[in-house]
Amino acid sequence: MLVKGIVRLEDAQSAIQCGADGVILSNHGGRQLDCSISPMEALYDISSSIHQPIFIDSGFRRGSDIVKALCLGANMVCLGRATLYGLAAKGEVGVNEVIALLKQDVDRTLAQIGCPSVKQLNTRYITRSS
Repeated sequence: MLVKGIVRLEDAQSAIQCGADGVILSNHGGRQLDCSISPMEALYDISSSIHQPIFIDSGFRRGSDIVKALCLGANMVCLGRATLYGLAAKGEVGVNEVIALLKQDVDRTLAQIGCPSVKQLNTRYITRSS
């Protein structure tokens, strides 16, 4: 069981203590509360403190953003709106095109930072501002 809607370390810890198998960091695209923190802002602290799977969503549009999330400790990045746009434009073909474009962007970003695989991404490939 995954608990979605986490943006605070305390909530992630509580979900795990209650038996969740992992968490999905999400502010639901900021639709309901546009002043909520971004899940990316909470990701590093949460990934440093819990050892269960961490998924993240909320507005991923570029492969470089996917790489950043993986560097900061996400195990998986969820894509919602981007694939929905592809679906609306071209159906299943559009979804596949969006995924292919994002994969190309991830691969390009990996090449630019000198990382051979997403499996090897970690915080040494990213600079965090304090």
